[in-house]
Amino acid sequence: MKGLDVRGILLFGSVARNDAKEHSDVDMLVIASGLPDIKERYGFITIKKPSRIEDIWMTPDELIEMVDAKTGFVVDALLEGKILLDDGTINDARSRLVDSLKRLNAKKLKHGWFIPGDNLRAIMSFD
Repeated sequence: MKGLDVRGILLFGSVARNDAKEHSDVDMLVIASGLPDIKERYGFITIKKPSRIEDIWMTPDELIEMVDAKTGFVVDALLEGKILLDDGTINDARSRLVDSLKRLNAKKLKHGWFIPGDNLRAIMSFD
């Protein structure tokens, strides 16, 4: 993919938490500007050769959308992950998420988060 501007790389999942097993994959969130649209990215992902690296690519705007929506894997990735490269995009998203979770009085559960309020909801994520 030409014209990419990688803004950040975040290692997350079992490797980042130091509880990986022998056959665990390596989960990475790659934030980049200049990505093709989501359909074209999906085509790129599905033709990759098998690898133990599971990379998820998104734009900075998509990351913020997922932070604001409290998307399960993004919540855990940002809170438990290890930043490998960052121009400030990942750190800013992490700060935005932490502030939002505090404001909402969110509680960490074994497999996700509970957010109290008028519309009770839980953010679930499973490894």
